[in-house]
Amino acid sequence: MIAFKYTIAYSSGQPTTPANKLFHFRLMDTDGVTQLGAIEPYAYNNAGYATGYSAFYFTAADAPEWETALVLKMVGNPQYWETPPEVNYTLTASDYSQLDTKSENQTLMGNWIIEVCRTLEINWGIKLLTETDQGTIFNEYGSAYGTGTIPGLQTMCPKIFSTQSQGLDLTRRTWTMNKLDEWIHQWDGTMVGDVLLGLEDVFNNSISWQALTSLFCVVLVIGCFIWGLAKHGDNQGAMIAGSYILAGGTDMGLFNGVLLAIIVVGYAAYLGHILMGRNA
Repeated sequence: MIAFKYTIAYSSGQPTTPANKLFHFRLMDTDGVTQLGAIEPYAYNNAGYATGYSAFYFTAADAPEWETALVLKMVGNPQYWETPPEVNYTLTASDYSQLDTKSENQTLMGNWIIEVCRTLEINWGIKLLTETDQGTIFNEYGSAYGTGTIPGLQTMCPKIFSTQSQGLDLTRRTWTMNKLDEWIHQWDGTMVGDVLLGLEDVFNNSISWQALTSLFCVVLVIGCFIWGLAKHGDNQGAMIAGSYILAGGTDMGLFNGVLLAIIVVGYAAYLGHILMGRNA
């Protein structure tokens, strides 16, 4: 990104047409002919006249060569000028940051903008900054001008904003059945595992031991519901007890995790039915 401060000043007879119509900025290659970028002044205060700041932003693939003598032009729009005025500035090596890391350059950029805004406060007669325990940051006017003149500024220099935003580099999570395999195999080679395998033998290996233990857990839950209705006339307590049986059984590998997921969805639907019924 190439950021710059500019001044469009009239001692008298300032046009009524906003500055973003009469002028634009152009960044030219070292030959002064090849255009690399073009933007307009942001007409936030005083129709865009007097002092302001702006920037050209490039992706890494399109960025011009570092420390080259690029030419920054402020040019009158030929639609409004018979002979458009033009002011040129050629960048020198000292205009470029000498810092290396992203964090260092974000801080440098933020500090530069804060210093420019101190000048703008005097020039405009408007407060753009506020002091906090964490340092000097934008107030609502500074934030509005900053994000309007440099789109994406809050991501590039988050520390100068009261509400900070930062892009997160997130990797999409992939889901596997590995945990279910860990649960069911945790008894392998133990006395409990031998008993469970023996349970399969009782049924001539026609059904897995987890299917049998899952069925047993379901029978326990059903028993809780029958007991709750018979003893207390409702099954809310049974729902709590049943959730412990099923969740605990899954963690011990005795209840199939896929079945647990299906039952949880059923529990949620039933709970929603109860709550909507009470509010009806």
